[in-house]
Amino acid sequence: MQRRLSTAEKGKAVALEHLPAPRKARVRVMEPYLSPLKEKHSLTIIGRVTNPSIQKVWSLIPFFTEHWKTDIPPVGSDLGLGMFQFQFELFIVTDPTSKGPASRKTP
Repeated sequence: MQRRLSTAEKGKAVALEHLPAPRKARVRVMEPYLSPLKEKHSLTIIGRVTNPSIQKVWSLIPFFTEHWKTDIPPVGSDLGLGMFQFQFELFIVTDPTSKGPASRKTP
């Protein structure tokens, strides 16, 4: 039968002192310029179905496209995993005194 070696015989020992990892110098990064991205995606809606076993994204996209009556219909797309996205070209202003939304171009 073969004899087992102890941890001391193997050269293993418990580290008694803690040596912290060497610190790396901090890098200063410029602030990202997000204004064009914010303006590009300001007319985008991203949503998720609440019950994916019953609700299907492929049936919600045409429904919402017809439901939101605008001069230019929104472009809907399936993002997968029960998520969808609508991209509008016009900003819709809802006037409480009128019967429906009024459309206007974004500045």
